[in-house]
Amino acid sequence: MKMKMGRRLALILASLAALCSPAFSQEVPQIEFFALPDSLTAEYLDSLEVPSAVKTNDYWMVGAFGGGTLINGYWNPPRTVSTTPLFGAYGVSVIKYTTMLNMFRMVGLEFGLQKTYEGYFFKENKETGLTPNIMGSQSAKIDVYEANLLAHFHFDIGDHFKLMIKGGLYGGYRYRIHREGPYVREQMEDDFVMDLPTNGDQVYSDERLTYGVEAGLGFGVMFDPVEIHIGALGKWGWREYHNPNYLSPYYYRFSYPFDIMLQVGVYYQLTPRHGHTRRELRRMARNIVQSSIENENNPGSGR
Repeated sequence: MKMKMGRRLALILASLAALCSPAFSQEVPQIEFFALPDSLTAEYLDSLEVPSAVKTNDYWMVGAFGGGTLINGYWNPPRTVSTTPLFGAYGVSVIKYTTMLNMFRMVGLEFGLQKTYEGYFFKENKETGLTPNIMGSQSAKIDVYEANLLAHFHFDIGDHFKLMIKGGLYGGYRYRIHREGPYVREQMEDDFVMDLPTNGDQVYSDERLTYGVEAGLGFGVMFDPVEIHIGALGKWGWREYHNPNYLSPYYYRFSYPFDIMLQVGVYYQLTPRHGHTRRELRRMARNIVQSSIENENNPGSGR
């Protein structure tokens, strides 16, 4: 009996010794969480990967543009027209991008002022051998000051490119004219006329106001805070060059602008396209400090 008890005691002691030996001891694996190093260095900050898919802000831009206008138009009775470029157009505009329904960040609004051109340049009709004219004028260059209000949509492609689509209304004033032709009347060469007698009791009058719709396409190159915009804007006028009238019981005479403006502009971002402005950062910092002070003064308010 004593021998059996001694064997059992020896077996228990041997088992305890085996469990305590290094062969059976194992360390519990440690789970590492992200933590900032004790000292932040420029090398460490440069090594961080920042996600590139950053949402675009609702931001403002202002800029200036220049270019030319392809003069065209349409008439009744029909006339053969030579599409003619006139250079020296220029203007300024302000663009505000916003977010529609808190989802669509491509929406914007553009307001602009510009000096551009209208007019006509007739060419010889090959069938008749005649060049059309209006009161003896075969061509007219009209300088116009305009204002427009356009819906402006942008679709960003990467960090530096975007496509633009815009359209809206314009209105302006025709302030200077120069007409040419072998039979143009002297008082009409460099001046607008009113109530000039024509056929029978018909009179001719130049229209000084202009208005209609504009729409176009373009693309932009972005190097924050500067953007370069290149585009074309079609212009469909709803105001005649002259008062509509009857040449005869069979013909109703009218004329309208239909032009294309080519523009290159440089724009400056008044507010950042990404991130926060300094004013916003200061406001956020003040809110954090104010919140900390309130929590210290009312330690039980957050419970």
